[in-house]
Parts: sequence; C-alpha cells; structure tokens
Amino acid sequence: MKFFNPALIRFLIPIGGSVLLFLIYNVVFFSFHKGDSVLFISSFLFSAIAVISFITFRFVKVVKQPFDLIIHAINSNDFNLLSHFNSDGNFNKIGHFIFKSYLQKEELQKAKEKAEESDLLKASFLTNLSHEIRTPMNAILGFSDLLSTQNPSEAERVDYINVIKRSGKNLVSIIDDLIEMSKIDTNQVKPNLKAFNLDETLLEIKQAVEITIPKDKPLRLFFDKPKHAIVYQLISDETKLRQIIVNLLNNAIKYSEKGTVNFSYKISTQNNVLEFYVTDTGIGMSKEDTKNIFIRFNRIQNDKTINLSGLGLGLAISKAYIEMLGGEIWLESIENFGSTFSFTIPLKLNRLATQPITEIALKAEDKIKPLNILIAEDDEINFMLINKVMKIRNYHVIRAKNGKEAVEICKENDSIQLVIMDMKMPIMGGFEARKIIKTFKPFLPIIAHTAYSSAEISSKVFNAGFIDCITKPLDKTKLFRIIDRIEHLTPDIDTTKTFVN
Repeated sequence: MKFFNPALIRFLIPIGGSVLLFLIYNVVFFSFHKGDSVLFISSFLFSAIAVISFITFRFVKVVKQPFDLIIHAINSNDFNLLSHFNSDGNFNKIGHFIFKSYLQKEELQKAKEKAEESDLLKASFLTNLSHEIRTPMNAILGFSDLLSTQNPSEAERVDYINVIKRSGKNLVSIIDDLIEMSKIDTNQVKPNLKAFNLDETLLEIKQAVEITIPKDKPLRLFFDKPKHAIVYQLISDETKLRQIIVNLLNNAIKYSEKGTVNFSYKISTQNNVLEFYVTDTGIGMSKEDTKNIFIRFNRIQNDKTINLSGLGLGLAISKAYIEMLGGEIWLESIENFGSTFSFTIPLKLNRLATQPITEIALKAEDKIKPLNILIAEDDEINFMLINKVMKIRNYHVIRAKNGKEAVEICKENDSIQLVIMDMKMPIMGGFEARKIIKTFKPFLPIIAHTAYSSAEISSKVFNAGFIDCITKPLDKTKLFRIIDRIEHLTPDIDTTKTFVN
C-alpha cells in the first residue's frame, strides 16, 4: 500500500463500492425479472444514473473543489486558503505538495533574478572599483613623477603635494569601506558602547570635515546648536557614530555645489531616542533614486554626478551601523533643491556631567625629551617614513626587522626608552614580541603600529597591554602627541651615548 497515495485510495474505494453495488443490484434484479425486459432496462438506467451521479458528486467534492482551491491559492499567492480543505484530508497532501512546488518554483525564479541582479551589481562594482582606485593612483604616480623629474616652483610643488595627499586619503577611504563592508557581511563588527561627550564629538567632526571643503567652493558647514542639548554623557559607540555622521556630511558636501550643509540632533523623549539630521542645498534626488539609495554599490547616475567619485558604500555602511546601534535611517529629498538624511539612536545616558575636552598642543622644540626609540618594522618604505618623522625631533632610532629581533635588541640594549612595534611581522608578530619584552622590561612603554584601523583591533591592542596605538597611514602629529603624553614614563638614561643599528 505504500506505493499508493492514501487520498487516491479514499477517493476510489467509494466509487468502486458503488459500481460493485450497481452490478450486484442489476444481477439480482435480472434474476427475479427475467421476463420483463422493459422493467429491467428501466431499473438498469435508473441505477446507472444514480451511480454516475454519485461518481460525479465524489469527483466534484474530492477532486474538482480542492484543485479549484489550489488554483485560487496560487493565483492569490495565499497559502492559508488550503486550510479550507476537508478535515478528512482528501487530496490535502496533494494540494499542499502542488502549492509548495509552485512556491519553490517562485522562490527559485526570484533567487535566479536576484543572482542575475547581483552579478550585474558585481560587474558594475568591479568596473567602478577599477576606476575609483586608478583615479587617485594616477594622481599619486603622475604628480610624484613631476616632482622627481621636473623642477617645479614652490607654489607648484605645494599644489602637487596636496594633490598626492588628497589622492592618498581617497585611496585609503576606498580600502577602508571595502574592508568594513566585508566585516559587516561576516558579522565581525560589534557595537563598542561607552560614555562620551556628544557635543564635543560633533564639534570635532565639524572641524575635521570643514577643512576638507575646497576653498573655492561657495559652501558652508554649520552645526546647529540643539534647542535642548544633552547635559550628561551619552552611552553609544562613538567611533561608529562619528563614521555615520562623517559619511552623511561628506555626501552632502559632495553633492552640493553651493549653499549650506547643516547638521545637529534633537531629543525625542516620547520614543527615548536621539534624532540626528544632515540637510543640504545640493542637487537632491528623484523619488526613484531614493528607493535604492541605501543599497550597496548603488550611486545616483546622471549628468550632475558623472564626475563625482565614490563606490556607493558609504550609505550602506551607515545604515548597517545605525541598525546595529538600534536605530533607523530615512531621507527626504527634492530634486534640484536638496536632501535631508535623518537617523535615530537609543538615548542612553550615564548621568555624569559632560566635561569640555581640550586638545593638548605639541611640545615646543626646546621642551622635547631626547629619546632612544626602537622601531620594529619589516617593510622598508614604512621604516624609511617613520625614521624620517623621528628625525624631525632628533630622536635616536634603531631598527628591528621582526619581533624576534626586537626582543633580542631590548635584552641587549639598555639605552632603549620607547618601542614602536608593528603588529604584523615575519618570524614573530608584535603581540608576541610585546609579551616577551614585558617579562624582562615590564615598564618599557610600547606603542602599537598597525595597518588595521577598526575599533575592534584598537580594543585588542589596548587589552594586550600596549600603552597606545597609531594606525597606517602614519599621522605624525598624532604620533608626536602620544609621545609627548607618555614621555614621562620612559626611563631616564644618558642619551648623549649613541648606539649603532
């Protein structure tokens, strides 16, 4: 019986029974009325009509009605309609099987369309990526060649160097976005919640972004003082909030030829959230463009944006961060008039009053403490750069090409007062080298130098016991500020005695 469908058997048994009864009835009737052919034919036709009616009734009830319901369910795409099948289960399994098969076909079709769309996006992305990387690289290589082979004037030299610096920063930004999107996809990014002064952070963002606006661009950036400012420290992920706002401001500046860009926040006590906004007087966008604006690799493509750079990842990353922090993002835009991006994050305060943050200026040249510094760096160009930076302050430098050499030099040379340690080196990495050095020189300050810029890596560095961390590309001002802050922790030795690398 396992080879037969139970529903089909339940359908056939009553029909077979009725046919059998029809035959038995007519045989018995014929045996009693052999001589009355008219009566027999009349009885035969009557019983045949009765059996055919019964079969028709069973067919309509058991087959036609369920299949009509299945067709209706398919047309209306409503699986719940199948619950109207008879409780005895007639053709229920067949109906569900057909409907599930249809749904699977629909899902496969949607998956196929999505895969094709993804392939198109990837192809477009790779083409765009090639263009976005080659553009700054062309500027870096081209203007570097002009600096080395020509004899530019001082003004031209300054212009060339500025172009190279801007192009380098654009290239780093592209790489950071790609890495960050990959980490978001693999769930490697987690919120790092801590208390911070929100207004100070927003003012710092304004200062950092404001200097990126070209001087010849008639555009101004404003931080609107909130009507009700936060007087306590906000608990959230400061790094991610910074990146969200910077991404939105950079977009606003990029797509605004003139006018203003404003940003701020307001407190929504009803929903217990902070609502931020970034509004501009730029080109705006159509309703069609707003539908896909948060999809990765998606960019507005028209005559006004053809010369603008970008991979189309900034808004996708911002949206992922906002949702990670428990908020949401939306926009309002009018083509040719501007856009307003708004987003929320939960309002969580630690009830500690905010304190203004004052940035400490770099020490004057005559106040700088002479230091003997060990640079652990395997890459020749990176070492050349940091060595040149150290010479600005006349620090004495010795080099280790891997973590093992750094450990041996620290053991043998008591004149070392500070170590700047690359994290990824052959033979032995920075984490392991730092751990060994601290076993025999527990108070020697060690600064981590890493090509990774994420908050997770920074947290790992500080948890490992490094006194501070600097990232690549090297920011010499930040490095000098770190050294100024910790130089009192460096051992005092006779720095007039030079040592050999």
